[in-house]
Amino acid sequence: MRNRVDYNSGGSEFSSSDEDSGIRKVHDRMCGVGNQKSNDIVPRPNASPGYWLCCLLPLALCTTFWTTLKDPERCSEMPDHFKLITLTSMAICIQNISFFIYLTLQAKLYKWLIVFVPFVGGACIYKYGLGMTWLLSSLWTVFIDVIFQRCYIQVMRDLPKSFTYGEASILTQGVVLFLMNTLIMGYRLIIDQPSNEELGDLRTLSTIMTFALLWLLIVCTSLLAFQFLRKPFIFYPIMITFVAAATLAPVTTPIPVIAVFEFIFRDKMRLYIILFYVALVGATIIVVCWQLRNSQHATTSVRKLFHLLVVLVYIPGFLYECVFLYIASGVALALIAIFDLLRILKMPPLGEILEKAFFSFADEKDAGLIAFTPMCLLIGSSLPMWIMPCPCVTDEHGLNSQLLALLAGILTIGFGDTAASVIGSKWGRTKWRNSSRSIEGSVAFVIYVILPIVILQLMEFIQLNEMQWGVIVLATLVAALVEAHTDQIDNLVLPLVFYVIVSLGC
Repeated sequence: MRNRVDYNSGGSEFSSSDEDSGIRKVHDRMCGVGNQKSNDIVPRPNASPGYWLCCLLPLALCTTFWTTLKDPERCSEMPDHFKLITLTSMAICIQNISFFIYLTLQAKLYKWLIVFVPFVGGACIYKYGLGMTWLLSSLWTVFIDVIFQRCYIQVMRDLPKSFTYGEASILTQGVVLFLMNTLIMGYRLIIDQPSNEELGDLRTLSTIMTFALLWLLIVCTSLLAFQFLRKPFIFYPIMITFVAAATLAPVTTPIPVIAVFEFIFRDKMRLYIILFYVALVGATIIVVCWQLRNSQHATTSVRKLFHLLVVLVYIPGFLYECVFLYIASGVALALIAIFDLLRILKMPPLGEILEKAFFSFADEKDAGLIAFTPMCLLIGSSLPMWIMPCPCVTDEHGLNSQLLALLAGILTIGFGDTAASVIGSKWGRTKWRNSSRSIEGSVAFVIYVILPIVILQLMEFIQLNEMQWGVIVLATLVAALVEAHTDQIDNLVLPLVFYVIVSLGC
C-alpha cells in the first residue's frame, strides 16, 4: 500500500505523488495562509498501516468491564453508562476493521463492507448487549458510525503524515468515546445535581477534568476551522476564556477551582507532591534549554530522559496519591496541547522557541504537524487510569489490586522501552529478523519491566501468586516482541498490549 488515498474517489485509488504538499496545505490552514483543502489522506510515511491497532482500545475496555463484573469489589460504584461506552467501542472497532479491509482489497465490489457489516454488527451488539429494540439499536448504530467515520477521515485529512491508519483509529476512538462520556455525564449532572460529597473525590475531579478537556477540544476545533481566530490579539483572549471556563464553570459544587484547592489542602502529602512535580518541571526546562544550546539533535539517551521523568511523576502518584495524579494527568495533557498550539501557530512569544525544541527532540515518527510522540508518552502512561471506572480503590490493607494494570504504561514505556532503546543502541549486536531492533535490547526490556514488579512485591505494594507471575511474564514477553517489531508509536501501543493481558490474568 502506498501512502496516499483519495477516500472520495469511488474506490481506493492510491498515488505516489509528492506527500509534502499535504503537510504544507494543513500548515497553511493552521497559520492562516491560503484556503486550500484536500481530500487526500496522507498517513505517516515509512510506516506500515498498523490496522491491528484499532482493536487495542476496545479490547482494553472489554477486559476492564469483564474484570469489574468478575470482581465487583474492584469497583462497587461503576457508572451505569460504562457498559454503553464499552459496547460502542466494539461497534466502532467493527467499523474500523471493515474500512481497513475495504482499503486493502482496493475494489469497488467490497464497498458494501464499510456500510453493511458495521451496521449489522453494531445493531446486534446494542440489541443483545443492552436490550435495545431493533429500531433503536439500528438508529444508534448509524449515528455512531457516521460520527466516527466523519471524525476519522477529518483527522487523517487535516493532519497529514501525523498518524498511521491504526494510530489515527485509536485517537479517533478515544475522542468519540470521550465526547459520549462527557455528554452522558453532563446530562446526569443536570438531572441529578449531585453534591461533591455524593460524587466523591475521584468522580468530582474526573468531572472537572472531563469538562476542562471538552472546552479545550472546542478551542482546538475552532482554531482549525476559523482562520481569523489565529491572530495573537484573538488567540490569547480565547485562552483566557478557556481557563475561566475550566476553573469557574458550575459543573461541580463548589466551582472547580475551589473544589480542587479544597482537595489539595486537605492533605499535606499533596502539597509535597506538588513541590516535587514543580522540581521535575524545572529539571525538564533545564534539559530542554541545555539541548537547545547544544545545537544538535537530541540523542536517544537524551530523549529517554523524559521517560524517566514520567516514571518519577507517576510512581509516587500511583502508590500514594492516585486521585491527585488523576487530575494532574489531565492538567498535563491540557498544557501539552496548549504548548503545541502555540508552536504550530508560531504564537509569540513562545512559538519560535517551542518550534526549535520540537525539532531538536523530534524522532522519525514526528513527521506530521503535531508533536504526537511526546503527547503519546503522557497518554500511554495515563490511559490505563483513564479507562478504569474506579482506578484508585484500595482494600482493607491499603493495597490497590489494580496497581499492575495501572502501571502498564510506566512499566512498558518508562522502564522497558527506555532500557531497550538505550542498551540496544549502545550494545545491541544481534538484530531481530526484518527489524532494526536488537535482541539485546529486547532482553533489557524484559529485565527492566520485571525488576520494578519484583521490587513492588518485596515492598508489599502488590501480592502475586505463581499463576499471576506467569501472566506478568507472558505480558512482558509479548510487549517486548511488539516493541521489537512494530513501527507504530510504541508509547501508545505497548501500554495497551500489556494492560489487556495483565487485566485478564491478574
